[in-house]
Parts: sequence; structure tokens; C-alpha cells
Amino acid sequence: MDKNLMDALYVEHDGKIGVLSSDERKVVSQVVGTDLTLVYDKKEGNTYLLIPLTRNHKFECNCSHIIVDGKRFDSDIFFRKDACQWIEIDKETLSKVA
Repeated sequence: MDKNLMDALYVEHDGKIGVLSSDERKVVSQVVGTDLTLVYDKKEGNTYLLIPLTRNHKFECNCSHIIVDGKRFDSDIFFRKDACQWIEIDKETLSKVA
């Protein structure tokens, strides 16, 4: 992606993650080159991976994990909101996604 375009889209960015917005409550980022979004809740310290509910993605929900496009996410906190599948992830999982 062109650096000028990235500077126009994101508040800040590195090679993998671009910050779309940041305030006192949360940071909303995008995994560059994908349709995945990250939301970091500053108050609770939780990070959520948002995956659009489109035909491009397949979901299999179980009690202790969720499988998205064949990849398993070990999280018992996942829900649907704002036309996205929200999955709470830890730092280890974040490094695998980004």
C-alpha cells in the first residue's frame, strides 16, 4: 500500500497494523491488507478481533473456541455485534493474526 494513502487512512501505522482512531476508551485498528479489525478496550484491557459477517468467512462456534475460515481461536468470549463476529483474543493470538 502506498505510504501517502496509509498516512491519509490511519492516525499511525506500522507494516502490519494501522490505527483508525484512538480515544480515552478504545483504540480501533485494522490489520493492513485484510478486512480484519481490532478493538482494544483501554478500560478493561481486552482486545477483540472483528471479522465481518459476510460470505467470505465461515464460522463454527463451540463452547470453548471458535473456528473462522479453518483457524481455531481459543476464546470463550465471542459474540456478534455491528455486522461483525467479535472474538476476545490475547497478545499471543494477536501476534499470529497481524
